[in-house]
Amino acid sequence: MNIPQFSTMQDAENFAAQHGIVLSVNERRKIAEIQSAERARLQSLAQDEKPATFADRWNAFYPRLLEFIISTGETLLTFSQTIIVSLGVPLVLVLLLIVEHQRVVHGIALFEADYALASFAAAALVLLNLVLEFQVHYVEHSAGYIAARSQKWSFRIWLTNAAYTAGIGENWQAQEHSPAHRYKVLLNIVTFTILALALAGSMKSVIQATPGAWYDALVTIVTQSDLLTILTWAGGLLFAAAAVLSAQGLSRYVAIRTVEIVAQMEARAAATDDPHAAEIDAAGATVITAIIADKLAKQEARAQNARVKAMANLPKVEDEDTAEAAPLA
Repeated sequence: MNIPQFSTMQDAENFAAQHGIVLSVNERRKIAEIQSAERARLQSLAQDEKPATFADRWNAFYPRLLEFIISTGETLLTFSQTIIVSLGVPLVLVLLLIVEHQRVVHGIALFEADYALASFAAAALVLLNLVLEFQVHYVEHSAGYIAARSQKWSFRIWLTNAAYTAGIGENWQAQEHSPAHRYKVLLNIVTFTILALALAGSMKSVIQATPGAWYDALVTIVTQSDLLTILTWAGGLLFAAAAVLSAQGLSRYVAIRTVEIVAQMEARAAATDDPHAAEIDAAGATVITAIIADKLAKQEARAQNARVKAMANLPKVEDEDTAEAAPLA
């Protein structure tokens, strides 16, 4: 039987499987040993060989130069982007701490008499907003959790959510929280606290100047405040909301991007090209081809022996002419 020449082990193993040939453990060990010897031989030749001319040296050096330039560019891009975004978020938070510090401190000072402690608490609260956002993404990524994609609001979705809340429907199934649900709740509390303290800090002077019971004071502030005061409070609240929510979005992006960069680096390290992979695979294919040829030859020999034995065991049949002429004699 003519056996084709294979250049890869996969093709050779497919051919063997088509003919019912299974490689044993010892045969695979022999293939691995031959491949190791071939790798050592190729590496030795690669070390001994040297480009004879400048063109040969340039042809060998130029692809490496291009790879180095591309790798350097990617490194600079990812490094600069990571530095800008990663350091930009804490910088934004520091700026927010400086800009909103007095108003948040004034809000905390409503119940904390120590100014130093109120100042420290205001800084910690703003930084806690960043830490919790990173913590949420870290926990979800470690648990392999994928959040459902957000959908545009519609009455049907609202009714479906209302039916789930009420437990209506035969196909009702419980929906699980994110593994970082606890940290998300804390993040919402911190966000609301920052906004409330910022608003309370900007309203501190008005609150202190308004006499009477708390409900009378609230009515007085709402009904007797001029437009400038209301716009000042609304502008401060909107600025604080935009700053806090933007910081959360940026910190979420940094966390996601960091995971992507680490995954790309690990994949790139695992996918390092082997310069001798093709030659080693071809050596393994050659060994498998020899094993296939040997086994096919043994199968053919056994089949031939079986046919010979079968022919030898067949009963002898007399010639028809002889059988007819025998009674006449």
